[in-house]
Amino acid sequence: MNHVSIKKKLSLSTIIIVSSLQLLVLFVSTGSTQTESNIWVGTWSCAPYAAGSGNMPPAPYLENNTLRQVVRVSIGGEKLRMKFSNKTCSTPVTMKSVKIAVSTGGSTIDASTVTELKFDGNSSVTMEPYSSVVSDAFDFSLSPSDRIAITIYYGQAATSADMTSHVASRTDSYILTGDQSSSADFSGATVTAHWFHINTIEVVAPSTSGCVGVIGNSITDGYGLSGGLQNRWTDIFSEELLKNTQTQDVGVLNLGIGGTLVSGTGATTGLSRYKEDLLKQSGMRWIIIYYGTNDIAYGGTTDGIIDAYKTIINDAHTRNIKVYGATITPFKGSGHYSAEHEEMRQTVNQWIRTSGQFDAVIDFDNAMKDPNDHEKLLEQYSKDWLHPNVAGYAFLGKSVDVNLFTEIDNNYPLIADAGQDQTAIDYDKAGTQQVELDGSGSFDFGNDIALFNWTLNEETIATGINPTVSLSAGENTITLTITDVEGNTASDEVIITVSEGSGVWLEAECGTAGSFWSIIKNESSSNGEYVTVKAGNNSPNAAPSDATGLITYSFDVNEGGTYYLYARANCPGANDDSFWIKMDDGAFVMWNGISAPSWQWVQYGTSFNLSKGQHTLSIGYREDGALLDKLWITNNPSSISDAGGTANNCNDTAVKTQSAQTVKVYPNPVTEKLSISSLFTPYTVALFNNKGQKLSNKKVLSSNTSIDMSKYNKGVYFVSVTNSNVPNVQKIIKM
Repeated sequence: MNHVSIKKKLSLSTIIIVSSLQLLVLFVSTGSTQTESNIWVGTWSCAPYAAGSGNMPPAPYLENNTLRQVVRVSIGGEKLRMKFSNKTCSTPVTMKSVKIAVSTGGSTIDASTVTELKFDGNSSVTMEPYSSVVSDAFDFSLSPSDRIAITIYYGQAATSADMTSHVASRTDSYILTGDQSSSADFSGATVTAHWFHINTIEVVAPSTSGCVGVIGNSITDGYGLSGGLQNRWTDIFSEELLKNTQTQDVGVLNLGIGGTLVSGTGATTGLSRYKEDLLKQSGMRWIIIYYGTNDIAYGGTTDGIIDAYKTIINDAHTRNIKVYGATITPFKGSGHYSAEHEEMRQTVNQWIRTSGQFDAVIDFDNAMKDPNDHEKLLEQYSKDWLHPNVAGYAFLGKSVDVNLFTEIDNNYPLIADAGQDQTAIDYDKAGTQQVELDGSGSFDFGNDIALFNWTLNEETIATGINPTVSLSAGENTITLTITDVEGNTASDEVIITVSEGSGVWLEAECGTAGSFWSIIKNESSSNGEYVTVKAGNNSPNAAPSDATGLITYSFDVNEGGTYYLYARANCPGANDDSFWIKMDDGAFVMWNGISAPSWQWVQYGTSFNLSKGQHTLSIGYREDGALLDKLWITNNPSSISDAGGTANNCNDTAVKTQSAQTVKVYPNPVTEKLSISSLFTPYTVALFNNKGQKLSNKKVLSSNTSIDMSKYNKGVYFVSVTNSNVPNVQKIIKM
């Protein structure tokens, strides 16, 4: 990434020639009524993550039923929009109806305030796997600190460990069978203390408004609170802001997740999620980082904590967002405590106070410590010597100086971000490769970016946030130019090098598997299958002691040298993100904190020095929710965005897919209509993009069918034709 220009005003003629039509279409479709004096600002949000096996909704579940969820907003407004998330889930979620209303307590609402949300003008919307949706803007009289009930009538909504949720809602949600979206009273509902699929509420507010994003762990998430009292320390802090005439337009967004670290690569760490959870929020002016307790307790380092702080600070400062550091509160008397851990806490707190990296310090440590023992919380504020009690949360919220949020700087830049430079692999050695571009890091405070334009050699090759393009072998310098609704532009360059493929590809299900492993059929997996350890088997402290817990792979390399291991994995949460790894006769090493909430390629952190010839890779289970699809061992480390090259370790006994002759998929490459014929009926046809996201699915009774590919972008796709639960997966190029 190389920023080449920032916020240049287009002439009127340029705007008309380049982007007037796109700007008009976007402005109308979003329903925006913003002017130069109004911006979108977040008033409520939560951090979405996978529910895990212990936090799924109870019977009667969500599918074809109605769920009512209650949240507390911070600032008010008259025009709103709402974001919903399916970011962790491998299956689509359909919301047939979404309505919001003012909550009157428990499951009841003020029926006179019920407002139905629309999505591109429709009442129903489907969130594809690993995606999110934003509603159209809608009128609603929202008062500051209102309790709002969001009522969703679901269609398809699988109950699974990877379903998107915020487990620690600290308030009750209510499930009724069937379509009860118009019911004012949910008496007799099944109660669950979790949120599902709701993510963010934004309001149109004056340009002098803004919001504070708070990122942290269980103390920010409100551990120990219950009953829907909305009394996290961030709620109390929000009430203090609302009381002050100079800060009454400042929203507060709580992005805490209990049990998480700020450092590391796991799916829920602060480093893995701050860009999505914080930097992409509309109207973000301030960030509070209150994080590090778990890093200290669970094997982190002071340098790792501080480096994570620095990364978030630096990225926020490029957007003129101020970052305040909250010191880590005492934990003597809890299981986190040791003399070594206390020394680490003091070191980190000293850095927060004296480094000058933070724009201000919120000294929670000084506020909460016992004056007679600085390593302990004040007893009257302690729940368990780690977390505050109800009085302690209130004290924390009231201790934050609201004057830190009175200074408004409106000079927020328009920032284009074309993504990181990358090397793409030409697996088929055809001289070109399909590559997905990424402009999602681009930024415009409080507004929507109207146009993403990608050029190569001064010619437009694509538009949109994440288009797929075909690039020639060699180095390609691509320029992204973004345009906001006022006609301002900014540009950024990304260098994508296309190189010839190398290394060994291995299908995970085609190794020699012990009896504790299961091979699971899955249409979004490479070759239609993946492996995972059978439920209930965990080995956190040591690798499995015998072959029942191992999968082994034999492979050859053509030349000696340094090799890297990549895995296409799906690890939905912090309790499902690790394996044990061993190369040849070496020792098993724990591979923990795999950041892959959906099917993604991840690189193992240690390289291997391999001699020419045969080697053996052994993988042992560690946590029973980690899924493994494919492996790549290469001496040319690169980024991978699709299912990778063809594996050569499968045979007729290792994987039981249909013979390719029974199914025909043509033409390939395809421009408009993709034809499918099968010798056997009935069968199911599903289309996936190169991230494994399902785009379409249908059951076919006749021998021949087709898919309209004209509506999809150029790129790599996969078609799965399944008969008798046996999939045939074929790679398709859309031109």
